[in-house]
Amino acid sequence: MAAAFVIAPALAEPGASESGENDDPMQVEGMTPEENEDQLDAAPEPLDQAKVGIREKEPYGRYLVSQDGKSLYLFERDEQGGDYSTCEESCAIAWPPYTTEEPPSAGDGVDDDRLDTIERDDGVLQVTYDGWPLYYFARDVHPGDALGQSVEHLGGHWYLLSPDGKPIETEAREPAEPEEP
Repeated sequence: MAAAFVIAPALAEPGASESGENDDPMQVEGMTPEENEDQLDAAPEPLDQAKVGIREKEPYGRYLVSQDGKSLYLFERDEQGGDYSTCEESCAIAWPPYTTEEPPSAGDGVDDDRLDTIERDDGVLQVTYDGWPLYYFARDVHPGDALGQSVEHLGGHWYLLSPDGKPIETEAREPAEPEEP
């Protein structure tokens, strides 16, 4: 059975169908098949120990990032403080969960008491912050990309999360300049 998901019109390719529906759950609108193959993984391998850090960038201010500097998002359909993620299957392709094998660690400025994990349906531990499950966005390729900010997708909005545990609700979506190797 093929699953379909809808990407917000702002993310759709020119000429995409009016409904925004996509019959291929592995395809994220706005990405070529090659980019999908390179960037998407429905079940990314958990890190040995995830680390949550902070990046500061206008217009967002300070927000949470993974140890490699990639933006972390919350999904408003998740229940803050709940013990499960509402993002499974095709959702987890576009919004891969931030997973770990060991309890996560806090970078500078991150409140260690707000970090925790929940167990996903597949038994993998997903990092949470202030009760919000954390996710990447598949179109964020470079550290500092924030292309998932305020996207309405799969029945709810996705937001960057501030170090005080609050969603950052600005609607701006910003790519980052690729960092030099």
